[in-house]
Amino acid sequence: MLNRKQIALLIVLAAVVIAALALAFLPKGGDGGREEMSVVELWQIDGFEGGKGSRARYLQNKADKFFEDKRVYVNVTSLSADAARENLSAGNIPDMISYGAGFYGIEGYVNASDFSYLCWCRGGYVMITLNGDFSDVSQTNTVINAGRDNLVSACALLEGLADADSAAPTEAYVALLNGDYKYLLGTQRDIYRMESRGADYRAKALTSFNDLYQNVSILCEGKNYESCLSFARHLNEDCAGVEELGMVSEKTTHTGTMADIQSAEYEHSIKSFVGGGYMESVRQAIKNGDANSLKNLLN
Repeated sequence: MLNRKQIALLIVLAAVVIAALALAFLPKGGDGGREEMSVVELWQIDGFEGGKGSRARYLQNKADKFFEDKRVYVNVTSLSADAARENLSAGNIPDMISYGAGFYGIEGYVNASDFSYLCWCRGGYVMITLNGDFSDVSQTNTVINAGRDNLVSACALLEGLADADSAAPTEAYVALLNGDYKYLLGTQRDIYRMESRGADYRAKALTSFNDLYQNVSILCEGKNYESCLSFARHLNEDCAGVEELGMVSEKTTHTGTMADIQSAEYEHSIKSFVGGGYMESVRQAIKNGDANSLKNLLN
């Protein structure tokens, strides 16, 4: 039986094999003087729920189109945060990595020659109800979408909802639909869940805290660096298609609550990668219910 670390390593090895096979079937062309094809390894870490669609697929399509006339192939591999950290510890370092704010483990690897990170899309926390007006939100009538690696508990604490019940993402929104709770503290993903069910709902963006930023950083040096740099800037500047992911950027166009998320200015946030010790301090402040300590730690 393989352990978790072995499985994580196999995922990356499989991605390398796939990239090699893809290159083997690319047209060779008749010009023997053409430069050698470069392979850029890009890891996608889904640290929080998106809106809809696959961020890894978005990145792959974006890279394929961006480099279609160049001798560069980007191989996008989707990994969990833990698997990414285990691979980094084992010496498997990608050229680029896309990750959620608050992800730790890359702080010693990022090549910050031109920038440390760029945010290419983001989401936001929301309060959703089927029959409320948000005037009576309380810890007893609200359920929290527990999320993945994101700190929804920080948002809950700053919203005065630290002791509200929490549930796995799908279970939380079903509990709201079933009338078990009047309010749901969730994310942009829950808006699309409601819309897919045709539910008659109301939602408002929460501005006390946000860590739902999808960033990209460069880890490599050498020949692939310039390709990574140009692609990272392209992701940040050309946001066509982000709307289809159900996410926002400075240049996307939305209506309703998604437009509110796009224009929101947050009181507190975590926007970039951090150290493991910092995240432990943040989680301890949340566990202690210490909103003041939490605020002092946040941006």
